[in-house]
Amino acid sequence: MYQLGPNQTPIVIAHRGGALVAPENSWESLQYCYENDFNYVETDAHLSADGEVILVHDPVLDRVSNGTGLVANHTWDELSRLRIKDSETSFVRLADALETYPDLAFNIDAKEDEVSLAMVDVILAAKATERVCLASFSTARLWDIRSYAPEIATSLGQTEAALLWTGANLTIPARKLRIPGPAESVVAAQVPLKMGPLKVIDRRFVAYAHQQGIAVHVWTLNTEAEILQALQAGADGIVTDDPQLATQVIAKFTE
Repeated sequence: MYQLGPNQTPIVIAHRGGALVAPENSWESLQYCYENDFNYVETDAHLSADGEVILVHDPVLDRVSNGTGLVANHTWDELSRLRIKDSETSFVRLADALETYPDLAFNIDAKEDEVSLAMVDVILAAKATERVCLASFSTARLWDIRSYAPEIATSLGQTEAALLWTGANLTIPARKLRIPGPAESVVAAQVPLKMGPLKVIDRRFVAYAHQQGIAVHVWTLNTEAEILQALQAGADGIVTDDPQLATQVIAKFTE
């Protein structure tokens, strides 16, 4: 699903569908990506009370919609009657997004244990395994996904990404640290530029990841300076709320 290597043009991954240009995780954001050829969409998943996989970042409705309370306490019928903040439409089910936009690739963050395998079932039913990558901060959640559906690509979990950084900076072979790679369905490390004062992304980290067959995507970059920093380190993908800006910066960087 994801490109890898210095000879590839870095990809743009629209964070929450491009949260600075359209309401996040909305039909408008998906249509914006489709119309503007931003073919990689980052989104998030929670489970409704009746088992529907919903594209929404927060576990609660208050910030993202005119509703209130936990997503998990509402049925799909109830959620479908709400409106996403600054949107003319309601929430999007994963199944509907996959069906409506067969040309889009989705990077989906499992935000809770309960949604992990449920969203895999939706992906399998839609025959969309070749155009998704599943992500989570939770390494345990990701291993559940990998065991359940090894044919679906995943990114590294937070603990695994920390091991990747350790291996790169201490020159420890990945096999000694038991860092999963393509054989375990891992295609990408999705990481920030830094964690607090700790610098995460540099050429050494990217080169080490590439040695394991793992692409590096950097989040969430919304300024030219941040995007350039990631590109200069050799990043394979830019996760951004402003995909048009990232596209422009990449074009100038690679010309």
